[in-house]
Amino acid sequence: MHAHLSAPDPWDTFPVSPEVRQRSKITAARRAIDVALQSRFLWVSSEKREAISACEDLELLQKWLIHVLTVDSVDELFLEAG
Repeated sequence: MHAHLSAPDPWDTFPVSPEVRQRSKITAARRAIDVALQSRFLWVSSEKREAISACEDLELLQKWLIHVLTVDSVDELFLEAG
């Protein structure tokens, strides 16, 4: 029998406060959305980038990140998941 080895959660490797951890997750989600939108649509308006940058809701950012894979336009992303 082999013991199952698993890597520690990267968020658990640094002793940071829950607030800092939450802020880091929000920043990472925003960056991932930006990269995904640019990859799929090549151009994202400054208005939509500002909406992403202003969003403090991690759940909403995660919804946007998932939906960016299935929408046909940047505008549709905000209609479906917002």
